[in-house]
Amino acid sequence: MRKATYIKFKAPKPGHQSQTDGIIKQTFKKAVNGILTSLIPKANPDFDHRINLIENWLIEFDSESGIPEREIGLDKNELPILKMPYKNNYGYWTDNNLVLKDFQEHFSSFEISGEDFEKYWKLFDRSADEKNEIF
Repeated sequence: MRKATYIKFKAPKPGHQSQTDGIIKQTFKKAVNGILTSLIPKANPDFDHRINLIENWLIEFDSESGIPEREIGLDKNELPILKMPYKNNYGYWTDNNLVLKDFQEHFSSFEISGEDFEKYWKLFDRSADEKNEIF
């Protein structure tokens, strides 16, 4: 059985911007995103629209390498609304170059148990099964 480390941290939120700047940036971002997604498939097609709803992240790391292996996004009610990798979704944190040390340095994180992580991982499966779909 592999050894893993588990952490929880508050999701980073985008900074404040004026309404005009926000509209211009949002329009530009949508245009670029539309062009890119028609050429390059999305990494998380089922969950990209849920990233902004995440209040807290739970991340599983390989204890030896520090590389993120699995992730769970919790909403404001502490319910799992995404988990990755899952089906065609690679992951938000698992699909980058950050390691455990980076998370500990840049986020206010704390360790959680493997049992707590697995509880949320399985809770997502039950919720998805009940709805017979991906949220």
